[in-house]
Amino acid sequence: MIDKTDIYGLLAESMIDSYAGVYCVNSETGEFRCFSSDPGFNSLHIDREGTDFYSSLSRDGERVVIREDLHFFTEDVLRERVEKYVKSGELPHICFRLNIGGKPVYHTLRMIRKISDDSEYFLIGVLNVDREVRYTQEADKIRNEREIYSHIAESLAGNYDTLYYVDTESGKYFEFTAAESYKALHVPVMGQDFFAETRENVVRYVCPEDREFAEGWYYRENMMAALSSKRSFSYRYRLQIGNEKVYYRFTVIQAEDEKHIIVCVKNIADEVAAEQEKLDTRMKNITYNQIAESLASNYDVIYYIDLLNNSYSQYISNPIYGSLEIKDEGSSFFEESKANARKIIHPHDIDRLLDALEKDHLITQLENKKQYSIEYRMVIDGHQQYTRLTAMWSSDRMHMIIGVENVDEEVRRETEQLHALDEANEMARRDSLTGIKNKTAYTELERSVQNNIENGIDYLPFALVVCDLNDLKLVNDSEGHRAGDDYICSASKLICETFAHSPVFRIGGDEFAVFIRGGDYPRRDELFTKLHEDVEKNRASGSGPVIAAGMAVYDRETDKSMSDVFERADNMMYTDKRRLKETATA
Repeated sequence: MIDKTDIYGLLAESMIDSYAGVYCVNSETGEFRCFSSDPGFNSLHIDREGTDFYSSLSRDGERVVIREDLHFFTEDVLRERVEKYVKSGELPHICFRLNIGGKPVYHTLRMIRKISDDSEYFLIGVLNVDREVRYTQEADKIRNEREIYSHIAESLAGNYDTLYYVDTESGKYFEFTAAESYKALHVPVMGQDFFAETRENVVRYVCPEDREFAEGWYYRENMMAALSSKRSFSYRYRLQIGNEKVYYRFTVIQAEDEKHIIVCVKNIADEVAAEQEKLDTRMKNITYNQIAESLASNYDVIYYIDLLNNSYSQYISNPIYGSLEIKDEGSSFFEESKANARKIIHPHDIDRLLDALEKDHLITQLENKKQYSIEYRMVIDGHQQYTRLTAMWSSDRMHMIIGVENVDEEVRRETEQLHALDEANEMARRDSLTGIKNKTAYTELERSVQNNIENGIDYLPFALVVCDLNDLKLVNDSEGHRAGDDYICSASKLICETFAHSPVFRIGGDEFAVFIRGGDYPRRDELFTKLHEDVEKNRASGSGPVIAAGMAVYDRETDKSMSDVFERADNMMYTDKRRLKETATA
């Protein structure tokens, strides 16, 4: 064997690389000796020294090496690698697993170097690399899983215009947008409070008539309440994109970690248009001539346009253009119509009409529907006149027919009727004394809510407050009915000021009900407490209304009707009424 003193210097240099142990092997005879800075080292369980390194390693390796890795230690394979190393000077290494304490632990058997160029001795180091190997494996696994999840997410996201990934606790969110129309709204791609920021965007982008409905969904408590009994739900409303009101469907999905939600946004304008088209019916068994005559009688002017060269013919039944000269035929309908529009169209409507009179725009509008209409105002001899333009295909699809009709009387009559109807409806649903909503309005609300509950339609979370005015009879008897009316009005004012964003109803002589929703709903307990505090102040001062009140929250799991909620609130009100009387006499 080689003298230890001859190789200590080389071993010290090798141990710098943190090897647990180093074997010095004679490549010709197989003699070996193990050196280690750790006296207890013997990771391969072979002898500290011996005469045949390969056979000892192959024999003893079967006791501690994981079976799948034993092939590295067969005598022939290992000897072949070592001889290749001795001849070429390459530094190969073998990674294998040892059974330590019943668990596989990764090690590497690495050829360090020959002792000298002309020596038959070389060094083999054993290094524990379990942490590094497992870290690499875990990183590869995570990377592969992320790639799979990314592919799945991209495929699913392709079905929507926009996705929001929202942390329900903090409100932080990330937005992925694919649709150009939605990008045009310039909604931030990430933010700190999805619910508050979306409520602000509702004011900016949602059609006015849909805003109250849309805003109600973007309170954290409301959205989570809707998810309490199922994994997802949907609702829809219209966004104002340019001059168009476009329907979008919003699907809210509970993420698997139950800490996030995914809000999926999809343009469903085509679906809504298809639904509308199904409603359009036409009488059968009528000749084309009869159809043409019937249609023609509805318009004051009809244009028949050749789409190949834009030439047109004009047919007039009523002179709606005043003194402006209109040709019977022309060579360029779209250019001439836009030139005439600039002279007679109301300034507030001109840009919208010019956009509508673009040839490509009209063709696009008629791709999936039978006709396209736009209303605008003309200014004729200084007077405004409401007009409707309707475009449709001819039967050969090579021509377009545009009808123009005076709808001034129709629009004004409808406006007056709607105004009168709104006033009548409003008066019928208002309490004449207090000006708030009355019993009729409450009954209609109850019927609407009940219909949604019975049909399984998602309804926003709500609560009911039932109030009863104390001592009204005493005021009437002692001070007169005028004072009693003032007492009722002061109670109504206090309730309305407390629940400023919820409808208040007078449902009896001294009874009121509050339908809490929207922004008041998350604050319902705070507002209800404030009402009690104000009542107690009135009692202490001896002035102002004293009101008994009870509140109940709609529970979709147990409540079968809105009356169930009312009954609970009414019972709580009577409990509060007894308390007020008992404390007053105490």
